[in-house]
Amino acid sequence: MKILAIDDDQLVLLPLSKRLEELGYKVCTTTNPKKGTELFGSFKPDLIIVDINMPKFSGLEYIRYVRKIKNSSIPIIVLSGNTSIEVMSEGFKLGISDYIKKPISLSEICNRIKRINIYFRTH
Repeated sequence: MKILAIDDDQLVLLPLSKRLEELGYKVCTTTNPKKGTELFGSFKPDLIIVDINMPKFSGLEYIRYVRKIKNSSIPIIVLSGNTSIEVMSEGFKLGISDYIKKPISLSEICNRIKRINIYFRTH
């Protein structure tokens, strides 16, 4: 499974990437959501993990890009310190698969990825 992770905080991406690679996932990361739009096409991920609060191009804008411009139903997990009900609601309206509040637990995110992976392999 190929995972694209986008977060403007490298300190989130480094341990996340390391842990996912240890579990056998192929991981591509970027701190720049605009670069994430390019990577969506070239890396062709099976799952996207994205932060909501990023400068210039928010996670919600990135999700809109994937859903509306690319017309993709790829699973998306949001990692965010933003606990606004409105933001979470908007994410789910756009079709995200899961919303995990920061600070993240690597064990928790890995379990949720496994659950999504199993679901999409059986449906």
